[in-house]
Amino acid sequence: MVGTLAVVYGLSGVIDTEELALVGEGNVVATTMALTKVAALAYLMFNLYTPPCFAALGAMNSEMKSGKWLLGGICLQLGTGYTVAFLVYQIGTLATTGSLGTAFVPGLIAVLAFVGIIIWRIRKSDAEFAAEYSLHTN
Repeated sequence: MVGTLAVVYGLSGVIDTEELALVGEGNVVATTMALTKVAALAYLMFNLYTPPCFAALGAMNSEMKSGKWLLGGICLQLGTGYTVAFLVYQIGTLATTGSLGTAFVPGLIAVLAFVGIIIWRIRKSDAEFAAEYSLHTN
């Protein structure tokens, strides 16, 4: 992760291009990018909960047999990753600095929208299930 972040931020002084390895420690990269430990942990948590490799997505596609459900599964994983990362970052920043982290309000709106969509989808599925399997009397 540290090497990837160094490449993304264009930190050529900490990467040995001959050996394709970091020179020094990860702290050099983090300090150069002004990346806090809480932000790094939130990034790692997001990375843990995001969709896996393309082979796993292909397996999901073949098991679900529906592009709609595949897209829903990918969105669920991305939303879950974002929510976990948001909570880790905000709670961690509050615990370490005593104030909320950057972009709290937009992040909270995104998390609430994600939760609202999940609740709406659950209620819609329950209604569809009840309609399909209800006992009809004449």
